[in-house]
Amino acid sequence: MRIPDRTRRRSPKKKGNKGCAVAAVFGVIVIILLSAFLFRSCVSGINNALSGIGSNITAQTYPIKYQNLVEKYSKKYDVDKYLVYAVIKAESKFDQYAVSQAGAYGLMQLQTETASDCAKKLDLKVNLPDDLYVPDINIHIGTYYLSWLLDKYEGDISLAIAAYNGGIGNVDSWLKDERYKDGKGGLSDIPFAETKNYVTGVNSAYQKYKELYE
Repeated sequence: MRIPDRTRRRSPKKKGNKGCAVAAVFGVIVIILLSAFLFRSCVSGINNALSGIGSNITAQTYPIKYQNLVEKYSKKYDVDKYLVYAVIKAESKFDQYAVSQAGAYGLMQLQTETASDCAKKLDLKVNLPDDLYVPDINIHIGTYYLSWLLDKYEGDISLAIAAYNGGIGNVDSWLKDERYKDGKGGLSDIPFAETKNYVTGVNSAYQKYKELYE
């Protein structure tokens, strides 16, 4: 009698199953890489958008206006143009028709007495105060006056802008006062709160302008 062979025959391996598994793994990897790429692209796009918004806000806060006039007269009188921008920003926020309660006019907030003295030195014929609303005249006289103050105080920007705001007489008086002079030719303190804040504000804006545009 023939004994039946009960040995289980192995089914041949299907090559297709292995290929499908490899393809599936490859597909998952592609999806992961694509997702990572898209995520980075989105993050980069968001960062660029936020950076653009930040740049616009910064440009609005520290604008470059009347560029031709500022560059023209800052070169003529050897004053850093960014200091001129900082003074205009502090004085009038670039409003050519600004008028203060103290009777200062225009972009660089010049008083008629100061403007008249400077105009004579520059041999300029001006109709005051109306001509101080004209950007060319205002920036011309204002930059010259700022240059004159820088020369007077030997290039000390803080002293020059303190005098621009608080007056030459006051600054000269403070420099002789033991309570305010620093012993190095400068001031350790400014007794006028407005002038003290003005000096801080102009110096801060000046540094910011240089950081942004140099």
